[in-house]
Amino acid sequence: MKHVWMWLAVLFLFTGCGFKDIDKRYLVMAVGVDKSELKDKPYRVSLKLAIPTAQIRPGQSNTFHLISDDAPTITEAVRHLKSKVDKDLDFSQTKILVFGTKLAEERLDKTTIDWFLRKPEIQGIAFMALGSPTAEQVLGVRPKSERMPADSLMLSFDQEGTESSFIVTAFLFDFHRRLSEKGLDPYMPVIRPLKDTYLIDQVAVFDKEKIKAVLSPEETRIFNELSKKISNFDIETRTEQARFALNVTSFRYSYEFDERNEAEPKLKMNVHIRGLSEESNQSFYNSNWDRYKAEAEKEAAKRYAHVLRKLQSLKVDPIGFGLRYRATHYQRDQDWEKWLSIYPRLDWNIKVNIDLLGSGGIK
Repeated sequence: MKHVWMWLAVLFLFTGCGFKDIDKRYLVMAVGVDKSELKDKPYRVSLKLAIPTAQIRPGQSNTFHLISDDAPTITEAVRHLKSKVDKDLDFSQTKILVFGTKLAEERLDKTTIDWFLRKPEIQGIAFMALGSPTAEQVLGVRPKSERMPADSLMLSFDQEGTESSFIVTAFLFDFHRRLSEKGLDPYMPVIRPLKDTYLIDQVAVFDKEKIKAVLSPEETRIFNELSKKISNFDIETRTEQARFALNVTSFRYSYEFDERNEAEPKLKMNVHIRGLSEESNQSFYNSNWDRYKAEAEKEAAKRYAHVLRKLQSLKVDPIGFGLRYRATHYQRDQDWEKWLSIYPRLDWNIKVNIDLLGSGGIK
C-alpha cells in the first residue's frame, strides 16, 4: 500500500504537455519591416502566415494571411499582432526577412535586426532582402507557380530553382557579421513586386548604418561575379570589330596589393575565364579567334573596373578588399587606418585572360 501512495504522490509532480498542435499554430513564412508613417510608432511589421491546405497544388495551395501593425519596436508589433489572429505564431519556418526601402535609407543596423538575432526560432541562414518600394507589398504578391507561401522567394535565393547571375543572396548571419567587420560591408538583393511574380535583378550596398546605393542590373551581375565567383553567366562584347556573347563555364580571379609607390597604390587583379561563344553576328569558323579574345578581354576588364570604381566612389567595400588587406598585414589598428587612406586612392589594374573553348556551333 505504501508503494501505491508513493506512486500517486509522484504522479502529482508530473506536468502536462505544453506543446500546441499544428492546427493551433500559424506558421510565419516571411517577415517584413517597413518605416511607419507614425512618429511614435516608427516600425510597421508584416507577417505572412501560411494557411494549411489538404493538397499541395501550384497557385492554389499558397494561401496565406498577411497581417501588419505599427509599433515603437518590432517586439511590441509582434505581440500586438497576436491579438489579430486566433492561433499561436510559430517562427520556426521563417526563411525570408524583407526590409522596406525607406527604412533602409534611414537606418538599418544592429539595432534594427537585433530582434531577429535574439529570436531563437529564426535561423541565422534566413534570407534577407530589400523590398522596393515596401516590404509589405512584396509579401502581398501571390505567384501562380508557388506551391507554398514565400516558396518562390526561397527557391530563387537558395539556387534550388532558378539559377540567375542577377540574383544575389544575403543571409542574416552574414549581414550581421558585415555590420561590425572592418573591411567588409553589407549588401542585400532588391525585390520588386510585379503583378503575379517578383523581379530580383538588383543589389543594394550599405555602409555600417544605411543604404548607400542600388546598383543597376548589369552592375549587379558583375558584383555577383566578383563577390560569389559564380561561373554561370555571359559576357557580351560589342565593338566595331566584333559583336558576340560568351557563355562562361569557369571563372576565377586573384589579386594582390602593390604599395611600392605610396603615392599611387595599386590593386593588381588577374581574371581567368573559360567559355563558349553563345551568340554572334558572324561566323567564327574561319576567323582569327585571337582577335575576338582580345576584344572580349578588353570589354571584360572595363566591366569589372567600372563596378569597382563605383563602389570605391561610394566608400563601401562589400567585396572585402579591406579585410584581405588587414589579414595580410600585421599592425592591426595601424593597418586599418592606412587602408582607409589607401582605398579612396587605389588604382585598379585589371588583366583578363579568356580561354575561348569553341564557337558554340556545328559546321
